[in-house]
Amino acid sequence: MLIHGEADNNPGTFTLQTERYFQAIKGLGGQARMVILPKESHGYAAKENILHTLWEQEQFLDKYLKGK
Repeated sequence: MLIHGEADNNPGTFTLQTERYFQAIKGLGGQARMVILPKESHGYAAKENILHTLWEQEQFLDKYLKGK
């Protein structure tokens, strides 16, 4: 699960890096999900994005870890 803010202002973490990492994982046959949060910086502040992040994490964990 890769989650990144669309407007990340951290000079060491560009959205493009997340996109490339996601493509590399998928290209090697790995299971991955990428979520880009609109209008969010390096830390997530909007309530709807925080709730969406929690939902995405729960869905991912249920899909790949539940019952294993």
